[in-house]
Amino acid sequence: MDKAVLMVGVLAAGVGLAGCGGSTEGEARPSSASTSATTASGLAVDVPQSYNPCTDVPESVLKSERLVKGVADNKANADGPNGTKWRGCRWVAGGSGYSVAIQASNLTIPYVREHYTNGVQELTVAGRPAIATRRNETRPSEVCNVNVEIKGGSLEFQLDNPRSNRDTGHIDTCQLGLALAEKVVPTLPAGA
Repeated sequence: MDKAVLMVGVLAAGVGLAGCGGSTEGEARPSSASTSATTASGLAVDVPQSYNPCTDVPESVLKSERLVKGVADNKANADGPNGTKWRGCRWVAGGSGYSVAIQASNLTIPYVREHYTNGVQELTVAGRPAIATRRNETRPSEVCNVNVEIKGGSLEFQLDNPRSNRDTGHIDTCQLGLALAEKVVPTLPAGA
């Protein structure tokens, strides 16, 4: 299939998902999946253990997005300021497409809403509250984080999609993130 046709299809799917399965109006409300211990700042106490992006993202999803390991050990673990934590892996789209870190995080949807205010889009992904933000102040159109609520925090999709990318640079980074989240989130185990 022609790459341009494929990417238009991905964009159309992302737009369709935002229009049909997602919501960009109002605020995403916490569901029963968000009931867990949180700190005074609204962070979950630790990173959720119910989903390991390094082993639980289905191979079929990785293949459909042409995602391959971003680095030899593929790890994308980080401890940030004020107790923020991420555990997951990084992939790059084959050819010259975007890169993505898919990580379980102790960032709750309310925490993201309160602390990251640039380019906020309230969403619903596979029936779960979600929020997209543009946290990179120097490249807001090229970097997007999509956080989807899971028990004990969120599943975060951090995409980097430079405009120079031949295959995906012309596609809105948050739309790419939403389209990927719509493929991954339905595969979460019950109770996650």
